[in-house]
Amino acid sequence: MNSNAPPHKTFVVGLVGGIASGKSRVAAMFASLGAAVIDADRLGHDILQLPMIARQLTQRLGPSILNEAGGIDRRQLSKLVFGTAPDSAQRLKQLEEVLHPQIYAEAVRELKRLLATERRPSAIVIDAPLLLEAQWAPMCDLILFVDTPEEVRRERAAQRGWSTEHFESREQKQWSLDAKRRAATHIIDGTADENSLRSTITRLLREMHRV
Repeated sequence: MNSNAPPHKTFVVGLVGGIASGKSRVAAMFASLGAAVIDADRLGHDILQLPMIARQLTQRLGPSILNEAGGIDRRQLSKLVFGTAPDSAQRLKQLEEVLHPQIYAEAVRELKRLLATERRPSAIVIDAPLLLEAQWAPMCDLILFVDTPEEVRRERAAQRGWSTEHFESREQKQWSLDAKRRAATHIIDGTADENSLRSTITRLLREMHRV
């Protein structure tokens, strides 16, 4: 092997799909095959713990989102922005105005760090619930739609403790499944068993590295 050969291109894969479609499971399988994962939910969780962010959100959404320690109560925040109240959409917009720029900046910083490492990962996967809505698609070489039937997704959401109303509220605040599917370059079965999922992702990684 020529040690002076240029490193292979590291493809950036964006994951999209409906609520509870199994994007995290797909991301975990990529990771088991040598990919790095940028988890927007994790970034958002970390950012919510910053005192500066707590102050900004309290100014916009009120003190009801705080827990006894003065930090953000994620459950209460979720009820506020994904509830059925007439002003929930406006409150979600206020939340996103604070969080999205911060999450995007952290994701870009992490992406640059991964691309600059000497031993690059087999791919970089961006797992972000609002990847298309937040216009992160230009960062990605591929967009992978995780296709899972609605009844399966509803069952998974119920296992998380979500009510039907909460599931539907969150779903309605995202792009439609048809729009996400049209934006995707590849589609993967979100109900595939472990062996099938591993085979599919392994094949996709091989295709990327042949380009």
